[in-house]
Amino acid sequence: MKKTMVLVWALAGVLCGGLCFAQDLPLNTSSEFSGSGNCATCHTSDGVSNTENGVDISNPTLWRSTMMANSAKDPLWRAKVSAEVAELPQYQEAIEATCTRCHAPLGREQAMHDGAGSYSIAEMAADPLALDGVSCTLCHQMEPDNFGLPESYSGNFGLDDEHQIYGPFTAPLTGPMQSHTGFTPVYGAHVTESELCATCHTLFTASVDEEGELSGSFPEQTPYLEWKNSTFNESGVSCQACHMPMADTAQDISTMPPWHTALRAPFAKHEFAGANAFMLNILKDNSEALGVTATSAQFDSTLARTQDMLANQTLGLLATYELSADTLAVDLRVENHCGHKLPTGIPLRRLWIRLQVTDQDGITVFDSGRWDEQGEVVGLDAGYEPHHDLITRPDQVQIYEPVMGDVYGNPTFTLLRANRFLKDNRLPPMGFNSSHSAYDSTAIYGLALEDPDFNRDQDVEGNGADQIHYRIPVMGTGPFTVTASAHYQTITPRFQADLESYDTPEVQHFAGMYAAADKTPSLLGRLEFTAGSMSAVPEDGLPSPLRLNQNVPNPFNPATVISYELRTAGPVQVTIHDVSGRLVRRLFSGQLAAGMHHVNWNGTDDRGGAVASGIYLYRVQSGAWQESRAMSLVR
Repeated sequence: MKKTMVLVWALAGVLCGGLCFAQDLPLNTSSEFSGSGNCATCHTSDGVSNTENGVDISNPTLWRSTMMANSAKDPLWRAKVSAEVAELPQYQEAIEATCTRCHAPLGREQAMHDGAGSYSIAEMAADPLALDGVSCTLCHQMEPDNFGLPESYSGNFGLDDEHQIYGPFTAPLTGPMQSHTGFTPVYGAHVTESELCATCHTLFTASVDEEGELSGSFPEQTPYLEWKNSTFNESGVSCQACHMPMADTAQDISTMPPWHTALRAPFAKHEFAGANAFMLNILKDNSEALGVTATSAQFDSTLARTQDMLANQTLGLLATYELSADTLAVDLRVENHCGHKLPTGIPLRRLWIRLQVTDQDGITVFDSGRWDEQGEVVGLDAGYEPHHDLITRPDQVQIYEPVMGDVYGNPTFTLLRANRFLKDNRLPPMGFNSSHSAYDSTAIYGLALEDPDFNRDQDVEGNGADQIHYRIPVMGTGPFTVTASAHYQTITPRFQADLESYDTPEVQHFAGMYAAADKTPSLLGRLEFTAGSMSAVPEDGLPSPLRLNQNVPNPFNPATVISYELRTAGPVQVTIHDVSGRLVRRLFSGQLAAGMHHVNWNGTDDRGGAVASGIYLYRVQSGAWQESRAMSLVR
């Protein structure tokens, strides 16, 4: 690669008003990789091309404020690596070499290519290419040879030897990229496959006992294997379908050369929104100290997409109730709308349900799942909170989480001490089944195994949901206001306390950021209704004016029937959405009488075109109430 050519193009970027590239992205190169700044030279919008509704949606612009772009600068990750090294210093070389494989791949892979035996955090910190995170020339050079195989997991991706940049479009224009970077763009359909993401997001780590001896391996994170065991996989809905949504229109993805006008479709926006709003805020609030390249406005954009995904595309809440003389019975159904466990990824995260009941005077009579100013859930058991099927007291809280145990069965926050799960009641995806070949690495653990409503409908596995039964002592006949809400945390206060027990510079650095951060958990869903007087309770106890049934058949091809019941006459809208929340089809809008209603969907959009195989959400809205369910179209 000729660095002089790159610098000439960098100067051209300055002369064109800074629109051609982002000057603060790295322009460094090595024999195998190029910094994202060189890609941004041609692939950042000039304000006309690669825009949607006037907004820049070019790859470098969307990517730079994501966790992927900042993977090597992530202060939580660096603090946790330093804590693991402090706990097991004899394994420092192995820990750092393993962790940089996916968090600083350009630096580590270059070092391995140059014959180094290992790669350290210190080397990473001094390497601008390593600090470029999961960057363009890493993912787009991956070879598909070992995709989906166990030997590809834990960052064991294969890289192209000939400086080929794989992309999803056929017949790419090769000359400009070859001339100015030394890389050749070629067609590679495999960049759209979940197996590419799986190379880093399927991670098995070593397990070490108290004597420091290896005692096996541990499935530290397995989103890909969870996806394999789901209807998302069966329907061909890849990781990219949710985390890289398609632009509405064809896009000109390059501003250079000036005469380049080719439009590409479908164009996958490099949004990479997930669930980690907490760390995105820390990156934004500490941008100078962390050396991030994104602006506050760019972080705000990624945060908005992340919060939209959390609030609107993650789960569903449905409730029924029955009120007697001394008990309010609420049955709450929590549905996972994701293609993997909820929450997923590194086992630090948790999702929990808060259920509040107030009487007609606004006085709280029950509150399970409230939290304090440090973000800690009130009333937790020592060690960890067990899974609940029945909740009768405020100090019983339904928390969906993984709890790691060491070789002796004690809870641990140290990844290298983890030998097993003591609890894993994270909500499985729809279609998740214990007979699947991937189940041994993604199994359910703890009391959820004994819960007849967990991932089951009438003893049939795979509904991707849980039913919680609340039995609340009350006095009087009501009415009572019931509020159910779902909340998510990237890290728990107990984890943070354990992390801060290690006195390393990285831990101290992150501790200061954590102390200053807003610890309000992310809201994933909320449902509120009035449980009226006993005489006004409907026979089936439904608080909602509508009841939505599962479509039949499901999965389906070519058509399915959606049925729903209205308790009272009123306005109704029935719509179909894709997994990113985008409207696909308006099936009905108008006034309907009370009673049961049915509508067919034949798998087409509003323009009459057939939609692709995949997971879709159907939504019925009546007044202020709406309910959604997921369904699977298989072509």
